[in-house]
Amino acid sequence: MDNVVQEVTRQLNQVAAGATFGQETDLRNVLGLSSLALVSLLTQLCEAFNVDMLTLTDADLAKLDTVGDLVGLFTRVRGQ
Repeated sequence: MDNVVQEVTRQLNQVAAGATFGQETDLRNVLGLSSLALVSLLTQLCEAFNVDMLTLTDADLAKLDTVGDLVGLFTRVRGQ
């Protein structure tokens, strides 16, 4: 999980430069990520973890509200 936290943090620092965030930080309302920025972030994380983006379900994506949700998702799918 530590690797997931580190990579999510690294990627978020690229798309939300200068922002301070934690596990409970809202991706859209606090970090201001647009739908396009979120898709770009997901693409980068899928590449980093060698996860086929098509394995992510609509339910997975609908639950992505916070930084912790991203960490949880990639911790889970990386282990599959």
